[in-house]
Amino acid sequence: MPFFSRLMRPSRGLTFKFIVSIFASVAVVFASIVLYNYTLSKNTVEKNLRINAENLTKKAVAQIEKALIGFQKIPDNYSKIIESSDFSKETMLRILKQELISNPEIFGAALAFEPNVFGDGKKYFMAYDVRNLGAIQEKLLTDGAYEYFTMDWYQIPKMLDRPDWSEPYFDEGAGNIIMSTYSVPLYRTIDGKRRFVGILTADVSLNWLEEIVKAIKVYETGYGFVVSVNGTIVTHPIKEMMMNETIFSIAEAQGSKQLREIGRNMIRGRESFAELEYRNVRNGKLSWIAYAPITLNKWSIGVVFPVDELMADVNSLFKRIVLLGLGGLLFILVIVIAISSSITKPLRHLTRVSKRIAEGDFDAALPEIKTRDEMKELHDSFAYMQKKLAEYIVNLRETTSAREKIESELRIARDIQMGMIPHLFPPFPDLSEIDLFAILKPAKEVGGDLYDFFLLDDDQLCFAIGDVSGKGVPASLFMAVTRTLLRSVASRQGSPAAFIGALNKSLSINNDSCMFVTFFVGVLDLRTGELAYANAGHNPPVIIRKNGDVQDLVLDSSIPVGVFEDQSFSEFAVRLEEGDKLFLYTDGVTEAEDRSRNMYSVERLMALLAGHSPAPPEDLIRLVERDIAAYAGDTPQSDDITMMSIIYYGKNKAALTAGIRS
Repeated sequence: MPFFSRLMRPSRGLTFKFIVSIFASVAVVFASIVLYNYTLSKNTVEKNLRINAENLTKKAVAQIEKALIGFQKIPDNYSKIIESSDFSKETMLRILKQELISNPEIFGAALAFEPNVFGDGKKYFMAYDVRNLGAIQEKLLTDGAYEYFTMDWYQIPKMLDRPDWSEPYFDEGAGNIIMSTYSVPLYRTIDGKRRFVGILTADVSLNWLEEIVKAIKVYETGYGFVVSVNGTIVTHPIKEMMMNETIFSIAEAQGSKQLREIGRNMIRGRESFAELEYRNVRNGKLSWIAYAPITLNKWSIGVVFPVDELMADVNSLFKRIVLLGLGGLLFILVIVIAISSSITKPLRHLTRVSKRIAEGDFDAALPEIKTRDEMKELHDSFAYMQKKLAEYIVNLRETTSAREKIESELRIARDIQMGMIPHLFPPFPDLSEIDLFAILKPAKEVGGDLYDFFLLDDDQLCFAIGDVSGKGVPASLFMAVTRTLLRSVASRQGSPAAFIGALNKSLSINNDSCMFVTFFVGVLDLRTGELAYANAGHNPPVIIRKNGDVQDLVLDSSIPVGVFEDQSFSEFAVRLEEGDKLFLYTDGVTEAEDRSRNMYSVERLMALLAGHSPAPPEDLIRLVERDIAAYAGDTPQSDDITMMSIIYYGKNKAALTAGIRS
């Protein structure tokens, strides 16, 4: 080592340090070039990928929309034929059948009319032709057994005053395929005015859509998929996911907020390329997503790009360059070790000081450095670090205090939210006609479920239960607004349907967050047991008769509150006999999961209620609560759980109470 010995002499020390500095500079420059070229290559790949993704999605959208236009033309043209016909029943049936005969790509077609449209005083007239085993099967519905006026395929085109595609659905029976229905409103000029008279539909198989999407090839493992306006998976390489999963359920399963936001953008009709590194459900690989809207039916197509396959060449080049760089750094390390003895003394001192700083002594004295080389810079860096660490500790204490304050405020918010709903039981000790009990268990600090009950007058009990979309603080705020509006509209409106209608109109205005709430409200006459009720997409309450029979209340297929401002809601009525009970709940009850992600289910709940029908309201709710806890085990609660039970005693509370106790 004579060369190193000469360089280590005091007169040569700076020269040797200069040589080492040159090596270090070269290494830094080399690393910078490597990183720059890697970044440039990656950016180029990503830029080309964005262009290819845009072209790929636009091409697929164009193919899909071309096919949709072809399907739309059929009922569009036949609607004009119908509107210009003599409008007799025989003509309508002949035109409907001809639509299927002339267009084999149509699976089924329906003609549904408004009441008394033919002047015969009849409310219902609907004809439905469908292909079955190669033949056309004709059905005529005129007795009201099929309430088509409330169906989405009838209501939505009528309300929008334009044709509309339905949500995809699986047709069991004749087709056993995934289909979508295109509905066209029909009009006639009556007394000089253009009036709506009915709906013409065409049922279309979506096998063609699956073939178009299946043709999308992205490297070895990439693929395409389509979601409906509600986020339902319509086509996907994994057959089991079609119509059984949504993009939001996948985001929930992966805990991906970014995927959830992409789902929202897709159903809002936006297009983009998202560098979202998530593990796709097909093979678990990290992937990116490109998506674009299908404007004709408001669906959206997405294309999944596997990251590892996209970046394979760039990563391979980067690995080779890194290996070369490591070799150069190893060489530099050998040189640095050779001169370490000249700087060990001040470094040891700095090490001792750093230990004292690590123990919290930020005033520890640093060694005095008289030279102006790198050791002086290191000394100054330690001094700067010492100062910044002291400042950081102060900031950390302040941050910790702020976090504890936020947690405290969330606990207070929970207490305030729980204080907004009635929680004193029995709520009406002076009313012998009823007994009532309810609970609400949020999944987070605050939740979006709600229940409420209050007297409209001495003989009218109003009660309600609801479930806001989402969880956390936004859902809790929406829940508070909903509960407040309920009491406000109930004081002015006259029926449950009017309550929900006024509530829906208020919540739909300026609802930029697109939140909604499933809602059920009922009004019970304490004198007669007559129950009037209306529903907005909520789980049907259970009626438990005194004799032990258990069944769901009759409801329609209405949509939640807050979606459409002018949505109308139906009202129903049922009579409660003395001793009958009601059990209301949110989907957090039936969708509670065990360790294997199996749901608690409606069937298990109904069986439990049937087996304990004599139990009073509080005992019944506590029983269900314990059964859910036993079923879930140590699985965390994933959704808010809310239950309410009401028993109607009428005028025989004493006898009925004694019967329950016995």
